[in-house]
Amino acid sequence: MRDRRLDPLFEPLKMPNLLLKNRLYMAPMGTGYNLDRMTDFLVARAKGGVGLITTGEASIHPSGRAGVRDELLIETDDDIKPLSMLVESVHRCGAKIVLQLNHAGRYSPGVLLGRQSVAPSPIMSGYTGETPRELATEEVDDLIIIFAEAALRARRAGFDGIELMGSSGYLISQFLSPLTNKRKDKYGGDTLARASFLLSILRESRARVGDDFNICVKFDADDGMQGGRNIEDSLQIVPHIVASGADRLHVWAGWHESSRPMLPMSVSPAAFSYMAAAIKGVVDIPISTVGRINDPFVAAEILVRGEADLIGLGRALLCDPDFVQKTWDGRDDEIRRCTACCYCFDQLVQSLRGERTEVMCGLNPESGREGEGLIRSTKRPKRLIIVGGGPAGMETARIAATRGHFVTIYEKDTKLGGMLNLSFIPPHKGELRSIIDYYTLQMDRLQVRIKLGTPFTIKELNQANPDVVILATGARSIIPDIPGIRDHKVLTALDALRGNSIEGKRVLVIGGGMIGLETAEFLAENGKEVTIIEISTLARDVGPTNRGVMISRLRRKVRILTHTEVVEIEGDGVIALVRNNKKEKIMTDAILIASGLESRDELGKIISTKGVESYSVGSCREPGQIAQVIADGFNLGCII
Repeated sequence: MRDRRLDPLFEPLKMPNLLLKNRLYMAPMGTGYNLDRMTDFLVARAKGGVGLITTGEASIHPSGRAGVRDELLIETDDDIKPLSMLVESVHRCGAKIVLQLNHAGRYSPGVLLGRQSVAPSPIMSGYTGETPRELATEEVDDLIIIFAEAALRARRAGFDGIELMGSSGYLISQFLSPLTNKRKDKYGGDTLARASFLLSILRESRARVGDDFNICVKFDADDGMQGGRNIEDSLQIVPHIVASGADRLHVWAGWHESSRPMLPMSVSPAAFSYMAAAIKGVVDIPISTVGRINDPFVAAEILVRGEADLIGLGRALLCDPDFVQKTWDGRDDEIRRCTACCYCFDQLVQSLRGERTEVMCGLNPESGREGEGLIRSTKRPKRLIIVGGGPAGMETARIAATRGHFVTIYEKDTKLGGMLNLSFIPPHKGELRSIIDYYTLQMDRLQVRIKLGTPFTIKELNQANPDVVILATGARSIIPDIPGIRDHKVLTALDALRGNSIEGKRVLVIGGGMIGLETAEFLAENGKEVTIIEISTLARDVGPTNRGVMISRLRRKVRILTHTEVVEIEGDGVIALVRNNKKEKIMTDAILIASGLESRDELGKIISTKGVESYSVGSCREPGQIAQVIADGFNLGCII
């Protein structure tokens, strides 16, 4: 039975031109999927119970394409029919759908697309590193008409409304900001004058689509840019936005190049709902909030406090398309929670560099592949033994059991999770604990047998007589061959996270990858004086969305020596080769090794001699991060 505290999420929301069955909608996300895959992707979320879906950005003109692979287009009448099929598919599943209209402005990657980008003023973009061409007044006039014509095309395609992308650093927000709009014509000037582009688009669009078509504006309450637009500016503008024809406001918190973190795990849940609350205080149309909302109870509290009328779910639905339905059914404990790992955003960043990539979820490998029918019931159920209860082993077990196999997991530890049990110990990583909670519940629900505290041996193999053995034994720390390393008490970073005692005040961490950096921050916050030594550059295995935020935090907490190599370990320190190829002694009380991981594959060599069908999965096959090992487990589970 559903907790009554969640009931506010399922109250209908009625507007003069749109009725929503609940207060949860899918926030817009760029994906890089083609239209067929996009349809399957959105249909899965519509079936999952959301009241409204907002598509990712659709380009209104070739000069403003975002450069994302297979981005949606609403540039000509030829784009109407393909989009109408998407709309019909979503409507059949009970959800409303609106199309987000966008012109990327100076965020359009001109070098990638073979032309110069355009913008209000010729000011270099910190996002693309390119300087745009300033739009002539007549060109701005034309773009207003182009936006309005795109809105009419969206109506003709059957959409229930549109959302104007006026946020995140794209063209409309570039006009709104004093940082990027230095114009001297009618589209530049004070706060309201800079809003004239947006207000004109609204009025022109409303004139074409009529009153019975929903228009939403997404905008940054505070763009997070030094010298940019703040919340006081927004409070001045929003009444004019409403008067010009907006039915709803979607409040966001900053540009892609903002220095304020908005996406990583270090950002608190619902961190930006206060901005929506401020906007809601000056207008009387529905206001939505979005950002780091992965818990239905957090979402309901926002509504109860009156901070917003609608809750946007972006990555939460990427991670679990059935988030809303599970909440409605009282199965909120079964939600696969987005952990804000930002793996999805990292793929988009790579696409803007010209790489052929698309959005993938670190915890949901099926995302974007919903139409492929990957999880099919087996015609020949097998008895599977999975050795290792980490994420790769449990994901393999989840998929295999769902398909009808009989699965037993052997885990030598006394709890499931493997190295996941260490992953949530460093600062700002606590949400990773939810991955273990999710899988533990899934193992119980799918009746996977769990043998904890039970190392798998050849005796166990002979007694169980399985059809298939899957090795998911994970990885261990690599111990580099440094002179003196065997003569002194040297621990690994994983030892420190396991709680091993670290002697003394000064700690030297050898290795500046993710594990080394997270362990260094953990120790620094527990009173240690930490030095990181890295032979190359920091955080090479950390995705671009998190890398800058992590390094910025660390520089305030620890000493960092890059392009430095440890050549010998002595009793009271190490000898290091620094940038000028000069040897230098660095004193320390304790040394931690964080030089990467290597597979644990010894058992595989033994099992291969027994004639049993066997596989290796996850870090046991090839060391990887959570996203990689879960994807590996998913893929194996689908084909056994």
